[in-house]
Amino acid sequence: MRSNDIRETFLKYFENYHHQRVKSSSLIPAADPTLLFTNAGMVQFKDAFLGVQLPSYRRATTCQKCVRAGGKHNDLENVGFTVRHHTFFEMLGNFSFGDYFKKEAIAFAWELVTRSYAIPKDRLWITVFQKDDEAFELWKATGVPTNRIIRLGEKDNFWAMGETGPCGPCTEIHYDWGNEHGCQRPDCNPGCACGTRFLEIWNLVFMQFNKDANGTTSALPKPSVDTGAGLERLCSVLQGVYSNYDTDLFRPIIAEVERKTQLRYGQQVDNDISMRVIADHIRAGTFLISDGVTPTNEGRGYVLRRILRRAIRHGKKLGQTKPFLFELVGKVIELLGDVYSDISKNKKIIEVVIREEEDRFHETLDRGMGILEAHIKDAKKSGKNSLAGEVAFKLYDTYGFPLDLITVICKENTLEVDEKGFNSQMEKQRNRSQWERASGAIVEQISKVLANQQIKTSFLGYETLTAEGHLIHLFSEQGSPVDILKVGESGYAVLDKTVFYAESGGQVGDVGTLCSEKGKATVQTTFKVGSTSVHKISVDAGRIEANRLFALQINPSVRQLTAVNHTATHLLHAALRKVLGDRVKQAGSLVEPTRLRFDFTFPRALTREEIARVEALVNEEVSADSEVSVEEMAFEQATQTGALAFFGEKYGDRVRVVRVGKSNEPFSVELCGGTHLSRTSQVGAFKIITESSIASGVRRIEAITGKLAIEHLCSREGLLKDIEQLLGTHGPAAAEKISQLLSENKALKQQNEKLQLQGARLGKETSQSPLWERAITIKDLKVVAEKIPNIDPKLLRSLVDQVRDKIRNRTVVCLGTESEGKAALVVGLSKDLVGQYDASQLVRSIAGKVGGTGGGRGDFAQAGGTKPEGLMEALDDFKNLLK
Repeated sequence: MRSNDIRETFLKYFENYHHQRVKSSSLIPAADPTLLFTNAGMVQFKDAFLGVQLPSYRRATTCQKCVRAGGKHNDLENVGFTVRHHTFFEMLGNFSFGDYFKKEAIAFAWELVTRSYAIPKDRLWITVFQKDDEAFELWKATGVPTNRIIRLGEKDNFWAMGETGPCGPCTEIHYDWGNEHGCQRPDCNPGCACGTRFLEIWNLVFMQFNKDANGTTSALPKPSVDTGAGLERLCSVLQGVYSNYDTDLFRPIIAEVERKTQLRYGQQVDNDISMRVIADHIRAGTFLISDGVTPTNEGRGYVLRRILRRAIRHGKKLGQTKPFLFELVGKVIELLGDVYSDISKNKKIIEVVIREEEDRFHETLDRGMGILEAHIKDAKKSGKNSLAGEVAFKLYDTYGFPLDLITVICKENTLEVDEKGFNSQMEKQRNRSQWERASGAIVEQISKVLANQQIKTSFLGYETLTAEGHLIHLFSEQGSPVDILKVGESGYAVLDKTVFYAESGGQVGDVGTLCSEKGKATVQTTFKVGSTSVHKISVDAGRIEANRLFALQINPSVRQLTAVNHTATHLLHAALRKVLGDRVKQAGSLVEPTRLRFDFTFPRALTREEIARVEALVNEEVSADSEVSVEEMAFEQATQTGALAFFGEKYGDRVRVVRVGKSNEPFSVELCGGTHLSRTSQVGAFKIITESSIASGVRRIEAITGKLAIEHLCSREGLLKDIEQLLGTHGPAAAEKISQLLSENKALKQQNEKLQLQGARLGKETSQSPLWERAITIKDLKVVAEKIPNIDPKLLRSLVDQVRDKIRNRTVVCLGTESEGKAALVVGLSKDLVGQYDASQLVRSIAGKVGGTGGGRGDFAQAGGTKPEGLMEALDDFKNLLK
């Protein structure tokens, strides 16, 4: 049975039992700061299970894209070494939101597995929670022998969403591969520690309890069902192969790797591991990039970088010295593009991002490997059993080596890595605000309080800027429920009605005031928890009490300016697609009152002409005074009309469609819940300020509108007039004059540098010998350590290179100079000394004498300081250090 048939059979089966087929959500969880990636089918229904936001349907079925490669659920290190672990996988599932429960769920699962999939009943075993007698009896009633129903403890068969909240027992269906696998003991069963004979193919979770902060569980009024069946595992059973990698989901990719490497899968263990790693990781990379993740050194981007670089390194083990991974994207799309159309649409950008990462990593590997090998050699020579955390962090930060790669290479050399030291360096580098670190926990805490109360804030802010609403929940600044907030205190307020737009879709939350007869508070921002609007407030007068009626007032000027920038963002997006093509895809946005920021996928920098065309298109639409209309319709109907929808955004059954321009030929059509203008002319003017790269294959445009755009243009015009006045010329002639002056300045600068270098080489007296002939011998080293007067510090590097080129082997150079009241030092080593000595360590050892710090590479490093009077002492210390 082919994987496509297995997937469709599952979804069709549940559709026949009145389940809504729901499209897979993005791998980037929408509005959920607690998760790095979507790692299970229930993630997109989390608010439904919490009772915060219920969908229009009560039964659902999905095939969900999932990644487990970071955070709590991290299978990355096991991938390739086992036949089951994956970073990317598909999870089939059926869900009940207070509709059916254990009896129906078990009956559905058994019928689908034994009839639709025709898996022999005598190959199936069941596990249940040890205290769940109901599930035991239901399985028994289906005909499963009691000796094949195994009771297990809380660790194996009890599921919880978190420390508090919905939880319940689960039951699992296992496939028996037979006596030839596992420990071969007669009492081997799914609870056996051998773990290789029985394969879990489906997990049915029964959410029937709610756990409070004290650990006490109480029955939920409407129990729910959440099930998950790994497609890859089902394929291995139904295709009769023990390894997931032998199924039709992976074998074609492995065959492509075989073709490129001229190696055969199944002939050599290490090669097989590498081929499995590549086959798995190219799937994960393809889907993550398609969903908007790009390689970076933080968060999701860092996980993607680790995945890609791990695959690249295994490619090197198979003899691939040039980029090859990007060429496998087409095979993934060939296998899965019909099911997940976005990877087909984004093929070009996926290939570009992976190719760029391959090029970058090949460069850093070549540079960084020499440094890592030198440190490994030094550690072994000195009898150490670990690599210093500072060294590991430098390799990570400067050369882009993922920590896991450093760990693997060290392990191959019988060394450990000081991860504690590495993490300490990482923490020093981070510069995140306290709110960013705490916001996720606060939102989660508020979410738990609101769970099961099904509070849905009525949003009136599309029609009015003022209203009245009852304050039904009040929270402290830390997220704990309170009854009162006093003057000077901050916290969070939940009302039954609001006019404040909650932050989403890139648009910041509304600001304004809450007033009652008892007090007044400023609304600093507004955000969503499920379908509930939460207002961050600070009390200005009196006190704010729960269960009171409040007058709500939005700051009208801030709302208007935000709407201007939001409508302008839609115009910008449409203009980019018209100028650059449909491969432009939104990768993020920020809409504030004073500016807008738009991130989009594109493989290169925009030319000046392209930026000008984009600006012109937007301003033409502004001048046209086009209508901005909003219409609400079903999600499917909206996408069929061509409205753009974006991954990372969470859409309900009904959506708002924002259309700019004529109905029959609109300039822009997008799904959007934000606030907008009524006519494009209200934008006034549009000006792009910057266009830059923020990650591989992702560009960022920042722009301003209205009065700020006009002020910016006036300021630039004033600056231009000042320049023209200084030059004594106007218009195009001014540009020509500047070009001429720059050319003359460059020639004079080169001449000056040449004279400086010549003087530095010869010294103060023309009769003095060249710098390299003044080397002294320390042990077996040729050492040049001198203070060079009257030279630009930037030229010291050139002097070091000249000395190394002349002397060649076993050369150490340390030069210093004073410039503008500051000291500069450089240290350089000939290539044969890298590994025995470290230039960065040497320069740091003497930098204190000039009141500064330094660093660099193993062969060249530099330092600066505020005490030039210490230069001679630093140079003397350098020579003594070598002795």
